[in-house]
Amino acid sequence: MRINQLRFPATRPRVAQPNRYVSMRLALALIAASVLLLSGEWVYRCALRPIDPLTPDVLALAEHFRNSGIDVHPYAVRHGYRHSVVTAAAAFQIRGFPLPVDIEVCPDTVAATARLAHVTGSRGSEVPMQNGRLVMYLVEWGDDTVDMARRVRTAFASFHDQT
Repeated sequence: MRINQLRFPATRPRVAQPNRYVSMRLALALIAASVLLLSGEWVYRCALRPIDPLTPDVLALAEHFRNSGIDVHPYAVRHGYRHSVVTAAAAFQIRGFPLPVDIEVCPDTVAATARLAHVTGSRGSEVPMQNGRLVMYLVEWGDDTVDMARRVRTAFASFHDQT
């Protein structure tokens, strides 16, 4: 008998077993790809996608505000939502007034109703309103802006889109 056989008993031949690490690596790669894809979509919507231009609805509303005695300057705003939720966003700067009026254009009235319900629970938003596909809210308007807020809400409620 050889010395090697005495010290080291004969080992069984290795049977090919599936490598556990391959399936773990595959799972981690799939998770990483999913996270990268979702974060990339979010970055695109929030930072890279061009700002949607002012829509005819918003321009008609701005003209209606002017006809109602509220001199506004509309400008487009980046919104970061999917177009199935918000098609475009705008703000109206009232001449001589420090706070803007926020307007969101939704694809249809159902989406606008859902958006209104979402915005209603927001902090700092004073009584949001819906008019067709448009949702208006006054962010951070406080007690000292009651008169202007009343005028803005009245003008928004009396708007009937003609586009």
